Amino acid sequence: MKKIYFSLFVFIFCQSLTAQEIWLEAGLKGGAGMSFLLNKNIQDDKSYDYVLTPMYGIGGKFAVNFGPNHGISLEALYNQAGQDFDYKLPGTTGDLANEITWKNIDAYLLYRYFSNRVYVEIGPMYSLVQSVGQVDNETAVSAANNAYESSYLSGVFGFGGLIAGADTFSVGLGARLSYGFSDFVNEKGRGLNFPNFVPYGTYEKTHPVYAQILLELNFGLGHFAKTGCGQRMKFFGNRR
Repeated sequence: MKKIYFSLFVFIFCQSLTAQEIWLEAGLKGGAGMSFLLNKNIQDDKSYDYVLTPMYGIGGKFAVNFGPNHGISLEALYNQAGQDFDYKLPGTTGDLANEITWKNIDAYLLYRYFSNRVYVEIGPMYSLVQSVGQVDNETAVSAANNAYESSYLSGVFGFGGLIAGADTFSVGLGARLSYGFSDFVNEKGRGLNFPNFVPYGTYEKTHPVYAQILLELNFGLGHFAKTGCGQRMKFFGNRR
């Protein structure tokens, strides 16, 4: 995966060298969706059911675009996510609930390819976990905040398009999926059988996943353009 990202950034750098125009923009972003904690043992456990759990986030971005087709953006979002499970215990009636919530500051470094006002994007996301809470069978789990990792790396893929705009302003709408590569449960949590306290025969990692719809408001800051063969690029203010 690191080789893929390195190759991607080499490609972007080469595009910047040959681009006739480089333009800058900043933006505000926000959206909502669903979050998941994927764990194969829980998926295969017939006594446990996944419950669709909403998430939401808000933040901002700064982007550098190379010509009409290529761009790279640095984004930061404050996301609140969660995963709820319903489960059954022998000798009990009805479903019990295991509810997990976590809050992150998520930093994204994304490559975008544009064509006819539509884009696809790919890149890494680095998450700084601010807090984790867990309530199992209506009882707060005090050890939860120390049972999960304080950071993790994800891969991101998304797509969307520009739905409105003018010379220096645009509105975009897109969908984005992120998948955490590493185990969200740390060594202490693994010893206590987090996230659902069931000792399975074989250990499986727990991967955080987002599926989001995001609205973005983009503001043009200015652009550089080549004014002639062999001349340096010049800054032209905030009009493209």
